[in-house]
Amino acid sequence: MKSIKICIVIAALCCILPASAQKMFASAKYDAMCSYYGETIENTITAYEADNTAEAVVKNIMSVIGLRANFELRAANVPNAAAVIIKNKRYILYNPEFMNTVNTVSGTNWAAISILAHEIGHHLNGHTLGSEGSRPATELEADEFSGFVLRKMGASLKDAQAAMSLIASMKGSHTHPAKHLRLSSIETGWANAGSGGVTPSAIDVITQRPAVAARTTPKRTTAPARTVQKPVKEKLALDEKYIAGEVSLTGDPTGRYFITKKAHFVQVTKDNIYLLGSLEESDRYGYKFMLSDKFNNNIYIDNSGGLVNSYGNRIGRLSIK
Repeated sequence: MKSIKICIVIAALCCILPASAQKMFASAKYDAMCSYYGETIENTITAYEADNTAEAVVKNIMSVIGLRANFELRAANVPNAAAVIIKNKRYILYNPEFMNTVNTVSGTNWAAISILAHEIGHHLNGHTLGSEGSRPATELEADEFSGFVLRKMGASLKDAQAAMSLIASMKGSHTHPAKHLRLSSIETGWANAGSGGVTPSAIDVITQRPAVAARTTPKRTTAPARTVQKPVKEKLALDEKYIAGEVSLTGDPTGRYFITKKAHFVQVTKDNIYLLGSLEESDRYGYKFMLSDKFNNNIYIDNSGGLVNSYGNRIGRLSIK
């Protein structure tokens, strides 16, 4: 029954609209902020009472982790969503139009849920207590929290990663990590949640055992010759002669990642090549090499080619050609 109620709340989230009652913050200045894209807000923040549906979603998020909210939820004129402290008070601010757009484009209402869970993770992990704002390490922690909560609420891994798959940047920045790292962190949180959530794949399907047919002697027939079609290789923007190894990431199974012969770590599509980092000597005992970007986000490579993130979680594999 609880999971049914959660699903009803999720289905209604795409209709979030601010109420007519308004509350305007006197100043755009804030003590601390962790925003979904890492941008600053320079205009006056106008906040509205949150929609009842959004409040219900937050209540469900808090109920699955057994904590009381230490913040207030407000719809606001922010670009996307943010965890902020204004006048020593904690808020989660969200843009209803942004949330609706993400849900529509991603094709799932879990997308907006994951964004709210991510911002809640910032407050609960104490990320807004300092003045640093968004940083790659804290963003990965909030991503992991989001993945954990969404599985507890009943989301599949694909649902939990829907928003990040859609809007995260391929490359990292000084505030936010690259997409592959964020997808991996969401997967880590989702996996750590265990089987507490009820996902579609976990629903028992009862099937009848087929009746055993009476044995008969089959007639010998000559099977027609089969034509075996060779698989068509996907054409990528990076020629194979430049590839030294391929990286498989469990958080992004359809992505194509490679190590080039010049030790570059890249993501490749049909039309583009994105430089994510480089293959370097490891800075951690027990690992000879690591994949690192200019913001010191590291993925460590063990002796068997396994890829391990900074928290020690297995997130993929490197295969040398």
